[in-house]
Amino acid sequence: SGLVVLPWIVTASTIPNWLAIYRSSPAELLAVVIVCGIGWGIGATLVGIAFRMLGIGLAFAIILGLGSLLGSLIPFIYQSQQSFASRQGELYLISTVIMLAGVGIVSWAGSKRDRDIAALDGESKTERRFLAGLVIAIAAGVLSSLLSDAIAFTQPVMHVALEAGANPVWASNIVLALLTTGGAVANVVYCVYKLRRQQTGALYFEAGTGSYWGLGILMGAFWYGGLMLYGLGEQRVGTVTGWPLFIGAMILSSSAAGFLTGEWKGAGRRAKVCLCLGSLVIFAALIVTGMAQNS
Repeated sequence: SGLVVLPWIVTASTIPNWLAIYRSSPAELLAVVIVCGIGWGIGATLVGIAFRMLGIGLAFAIILGLGSLLGSLIPFIYQSQQSFASRQGELYLISTVIMLAGVGIVSWAGSKRDRDIAALDGESKTERRFLAGLVIAIAAGVLSSLLSDAIAFTQPVMHVALEAGANPVWASNIVLALLTTGGAVANVVYCVYKLRRQQTGALYFEAGTGSYWGLGILMGAFWYGGLMLYGLGEQRVGTVTGWPLFIGAMILSSSAAGFLTGEWKGAGRRAKVCLCLGSLVIFAALIVTGMAQNS
């Protein structure tokens, strides 16, 4: 529901003559949106695999950190007429360095937490598994940035929507619908593969599973609602600022949720202190990014 149904309902409701807009838009730009959506969907699939191999703490910081970095820098390079030698460019470089430092600290905290918990449970990870998980997490982070990149690359499509009478607040929906549909392709292919391999498809139709279907649909609705809010915010503050704010809020809120749900129970004091320190550094990076946007 969050990747296909809701995006098209919202697009049809907020974009007048949306089919005509697609017909009048350059085919190569629409292809870019779909390809970026498929790549982003693959990245989303890899996220779950990275979680299992590295643990949520380490994988989440790597993936979101890379997604934030590339999702901000690539649109700046693509859209900006200024070089990194300008004051704005220098501020973006500074914010990038600070963000990487914050991501590094949070990553170390997540790694330390996993080691502390593993020591309590008497478990350990092999080096080969860690390296494989690290490669998957890096790939997931790079592909996840395509959500922001696609919006930056396809501004002409949104301009066509604006010329057709679309409200500027909702103009990004014309891109998001195609983008999330492309992401759904990757997710559906992977899910079908896993269901066939594990032969678990029949479990979805057993008695008493109706409530789980409802919760799944509701989760998809909330997910797309958050994506819509990002699109609204991106229209006001720009992609370069909006994307790191979006990712930074996810990092900080997930860290807070981890404490509240007991995810960090069993972790040592050093890991918890580093998580808080890394979160503050990420906040600092977001502040510098805002300064760059206003310079």
